[in-house]
Amino acid sequence: MKKNITLFIFSLLFSFSAFSQDYTVGLKAGVSIGHGGEIVGDPHQAYPGRVHTSIYKEGFHGGIFMQLEMKQFFLRAEGLYNRIQTEFQFDRRPSAYSIDKISVPVLGGYHIYGPFDIYLGPGLSINNGNATLEDELANNGEIPIDDFYVALNAGIKAHLGRFELDVRYEYNLESNEEFSITMDYTSNGIGPATFTNRRINQLMISASVGLFDSKYRPKKSKRKRGCYFR
Repeated sequence: MKKNITLFIFSLLFSFSAFSQDYTVGLKAGVSIGHGGEIVGDPHQAYPGRVHTSIYKEGFHGGIFMQLEMKQFFLRAEGLYNRIQTEFQFDRRPSAYSIDKISVPVLGGYHIYGPFDIYLGPGLSINNGNATLEDELANNGEIPIDDFYVALNAGIKAHLGRFELDVRYEYNLESNEEFSITMDYTSNGIGPATFTNRRINQLMISASVGLFDSKYRPKKSKRKRGCYFR
């Protein structure tokens, strides 16, 4: 099901490219800086009701993109493998919280000035299993999250020939419900607790290169009629 959704989106875009005069297909990769997530300790433990908010931690992303040009505007779709991570700074030892997913953002953009573009759009996130939380005991470290959710993407990018630099913020619109967990008290100093916020947002910094670009197609050589060897 997940693969079918991704293939459908990119098949639709490739069909659109047949009617677009200018297009680019390429690769991109970069760093994902995650933040978000909140755990509240059980009020019967040594630290009653204490709130633990995660701090940012670097992950990564990489994949493919296609961009269709429409004068000053463009339509862009991407297929990215994305690992997002944060870290909870518990009293005795930190615990990493991570999510692996496939992201399929569909973005509308505008060429604002020179090499600079801005864009905005939704992204379908397809989670690769549950999230994981280090030192969690009751669920063997697995934190259930929705299989699919939608995120909102906004960013700015700059291009130089075939190359691009891109800075983007992704806001997670996943539904969120409290979830009971049990941490390893010996390891990190917190036992039973409640995961009050399992969502992670991210700042994405990436570089892209266009592999197939209609603007850089070699021009056909002009030949005189009847000459086949020039």
